[in-house]
Amino acid sequence: MNSRPRHDLRRRILWAFAGFAIAVAAVFGVSAAVFLYSLEDKFFNVLLAEEATHLEQQRSNGPQWGVPRQSWMTVHESPRTMPADLGPQVVAEPTRREFQGDAGRHYHLRPLGPVNRVGAAPQAWLVSEVSSRLVVRPMRFELLEKWLIVEALILLLAVGIALRIARRIARPLSMLADAVRTFDPSLPVHRLEIIDADAEVMVVAQALDDMRFRVQALVDREQAFTRDASHELRTPLSVIRSTAAQALRDSGLAPASRRMLTLALQSADQMERTVASLLALARDAASDPPALPTRILPLIERVVIEQSTVLHGRDVTLDIEIPGDATLHVSGEVLQILLSNLIGNAFRHTAAGVVRMEFGHQQLMVSNPIAADSEPDSYAIDVRALGARGVRRENSPGHGLGLDIAQRLCNRAGVAMEWRIHEGAFIVTLGRAT
Repeated sequence: MNSRPRHDLRRRILWAFAGFAIAVAAVFGVSAAVFLYSLEDKFFNVLLAEEATHLEQQRSNGPQWGVPRQSWMTVHESPRTMPADLGPQVVAEPTRREFQGDAGRHYHLRPLGPVNRVGAAPQAWLVSEVSSRLVVRPMRFELLEKWLIVEALILLLAVGIALRIARRIARPLSMLADAVRTFDPSLPVHRLEIIDADAEVMVVAQALDDMRFRVQALVDREQAFTRDASHELRTPLSVIRSTAAQALRDSGLAPASRRMLTLALQSADQMERTVASLLALARDAASDPPALPTRILPLIERVVIEQSTVLHGRDVTLDIEIPGDATLHVSGEVLQILLSNLIGNAFRHTAAGVVRMEFGHQQLMVSNPIAADSEPDSYAIDVRALGARGVRRENSPGHGLGLDIAQRLCNRAGVAMEWRIHEGAFIVTLGRAT
């Protein structure tokens, strides 16, 4: 998985607490503002109701409306007698009871007298201009400043709590992440010392510890097997190879015996290549030689000489068109193992014809003809692995072992390898992976 990591856990906890604190403070500030404005309006409405009751009682004793007791209240029998910045608004919205005037003036209204029917105009209006008596509106900037201070204090408190919680939660997890990131099976494994952690983290730590010890035990067994295989297999193969080569020098050897010894020598060569490939795959990737531009032609000449015994008695021609300065970006050791596998396969499965080796467009191509009556397992190609360029033979067992090992070596070394069957020839290409 190569996806980029998201924010770490500590930062996410901090953002969550900070966002929650800001949201709570915002809701609190808006609620407090609504409450203060509603309380102030309620106060004026109560005063208007008391004054309206007093005026209606006076009105019952005579035809005229009396004078309000409060100097900031006036009685108007028509919107035409109201202030110029209020009357038109009342006409436009007769059911409204609060209006904003010019020059910061603010009005509260209350109808006087009974209303005979719905929608009918009242007998008079009690108008109060309360701009000089407002408390909340003149203080709104001061209240906003205080609210911001409270908001900042709440935010600091939330961040402090979040830091403490994040440190407690993230520290053990960070230790586990560091243990996973720095885990090296080639180094001794020690038990993790996770302190001040919750039960769930301790369970993960214990499971991780057990996994690390199992991985190290598995790596130790694999390394021991690699060492044993390198010694126990190479020594008898060298004996078989040298013995078969010496026996073939006997001029009086029967043809049948010569064929069997030749087959044994070829099998020993193939087994040596397989062992070398498997040992290269089993080796720790960190110990692989660096991938540098490696000249191809000298290695091909060496491999052809080593594999030439396979072509003994066959009508096979080599066509090598590789410039002396041609290179592939791969270590010489890996390239020699790959060439031994590919050229060995080509020689082994070519009864007669031309084996070609060409270099062009930063790719090495090895091709050999396919006998019409043969179906070697190395040519059984899986369409799912090769895509549209692959060819699948019916009832074939799958990839040949040699090509499968070569493919895994290429994947490890960052080399692109493709193979296909085209016009009666099996073609393998090697190039730098994109």
